[in-house]
Amino acid sequence: MRRVILTIIGTIAGLAALLSFKSHEPSAVTSAGGATEPGATQAAGTPKPLATGEHAIDGNVADTIYGPVQIQVVVKNARIVGVNVLEQPSGTSQDLQIGQFAFPQLISETISAQSANVDAVSGASYTSAGYIKSLQSALDNGA
Repeated sequence: MRRVILTIIGTIAGLAALLSFKSHEPSAVTSAGGATEPGATQAAGTPKPLATGEHAIDGNVADTIYGPVQIQVVVKNARIVGVNVLEQPSGTSQDLQIGQFAFPQLISETISAQSANVDAVSGASYTSAGYIKSLQSALDNGA
């Protein structure tokens, strides 16, 4: 009899935990600033103004299951000198944490590789895929 009561209480507790779980749904996106020089990051908002001789090329918006990603490539003398993150998933605080972790690594690799041939960041697979897709479209559009 005691086992039956414990089993019922455990089942009710598990069911309550399951029903209180909130799924991860994409929502409205806010802009986040990126880097315009290797190793530099910028607070959320407008990308850093361009220096003389630089031009910016916006990539297409890449939709991921967590939200859209859009990248802007900053080019000077046919070289990638910076990357700005125009849109990133921001539906939850975890989305923002992943972006703060992944984007600086992706930007650094992009500037080093001078192409969209960069590795995805572990733990940020979907965000990395969106970044690479948007980056490639920017490069195809005129970098």
